[in-house]
Amino acid sequence: MAEGYPIILDVEGKKCLVLGSGREADEKSAALARAGAVLHRRAEYDSADLDSCFAVISAGPDRSRNPEIFAEAERRGILVCCVDDPPHCRFTFASVVRQGELVIAISTGGACPALAVRIREKLERELGPEYAEFLKLARRLRGRLAETVPDFQERRKLWYALVDSEILDHYRSGDEEAVNRDLASILPPDALI
Repeated sequence: MAEGYPIILDVEGKKCLVLGSGREADEKSAALARAGAVLHRRAEYDSADLDSCFAVISAGPDRSRNPEIFAEAERRGILVCCVDDPPHCRFTFASVVRQGELVIAISTGGACPALAVRIREKLERELGPEYAEFLKLARRLRGRLAETVPDFQERRKLWYALVDSEILDHYRSGDEEAVNRDLASILPPDALI
């Protein structure tokens, strides 16, 4: 099997079909709904349900129709994943850590999903809400820095100075004043927001 290519898909407004019932189908449906997909859920497969689909996930305990689902989705150019059935997948689901805009996807290529879950759990303990707060700040600063510091290399140095500063620690301890002090010591005055 070739090495997979990791991507983050924008499924907002896209029709995604989840086939099957049970915990796995519920989890996939919930994740797609959070991502803004137009979710269609069916317990049983009918090829007509694939009309205008962006992606289809077969997540039921019965795999007997997976070859048919896979072949029809492939024929139509639809992304397809038959959960826990690697020969019938064009994509797999990673174990995901989220803190605001920070998204880390962990995959074992299907070899051992339990290991991916344990790695995710470890990262979740290490990467707290301070990362989400830092990224909110970065989102607000990004355009301002581009306007006030036109030189890319200079901007790059500033970004690394921010990342390498104690701002994350200050967010972790809830010290907003210290965040502002660090910003003032790192950024040029006209870049401050």
